[in-house]
Amino acid sequence: MVRIRTPPARRRARATARRRRPPEQARQEILDAAERVFLESQPDQVGLKEVAREAGVSHALITHYFGTYAGLIEAALERRLRALREAALSRLREAGALSRPGELLGLMFDALEDPVHLRLMRWLLASERPAAATAFGLHDRGLATIAGQVARALDAQPSAALVREVELTLLTAVSAAYGYALAKHALVGALGREPSSELDVQVRDTLAVMVHAHLRAALKRSG
Repeated sequence: MVRIRTPPARRRARATARRRRPPEQARQEILDAAERVFLESQPDQVGLKEVAREAGVSHALITHYFGTYAGLIEAALERRLRALREAALSRLREAGALSRPGELLGLMFDALEDPVHLRLMRWLLASERPAAATAFGLHDRGLATIAGQVARALDAQPSAALVREVELTLLTAVSAAYGYALAKHALVGALGREPSSELDVQVRDTLAVMVHAHLRAALKRSG
C-alpha cells in the first residue's frame, strides 16, 4: 500500500488549526500572521486566503473574529496604534519628557518607517471606509488622550484653553509626520534631493523644535 505523505507545511497548518486556543490568543495569532503576510505583499495583492494559510486556520475562523478582510486590516492597524499610544504615554510619564520632544516624535517616525504600518494605513485611507479614522488613531480619541497628558505635564491643572492649544499643536505635528511619511519621495524630490535616513532625522528634529517652541508659547499665554 502506497502512503501519500502530506507536505510538512500542510501538516503544521493542520496541527495549528486543530490546536484549541482561547479566543483572544487565536485572534492575536491571526493578526501576527497577517502582519507577516503584509510584510511581503501589499494588502491589495493578497486576501483572507493568504492570511488563513499563514496562520494555519480556516478562512471561516478569520471571518468569525474580524468579519471581513477590511475588518482584519483595521484590527491589525488598530493594534499597532494602541501600542504606539501606550509607548508615548509611558514616555510622557518620565521626568523631563517634554524637554525632549524629539524622543516622542521619534516613536511616531519609527512607526511610520515600518513598511507594514504604512501599507495598512495607505490601504485603509484609499478604501474611503468610515473606519478610515483608524489610520490616524482617531477612533478612540487617542490623540486627545496624549494631548491631555501633555497639558497636565505642562501644568498640573491646565486650563481648557491650554488643552486646546496642545491638541492643535499635536494635531499639526501628527499631520506633518504622516504627510512626510506618505509623500516623502515627492516632497524631497521637489527639493532636488534624495530621501535618506539623515534627512529623516533632520525633519524629525526640526519638527521637534517647532513643537517645543509652540508648547512653551502656549503655556506662557495660558499663564
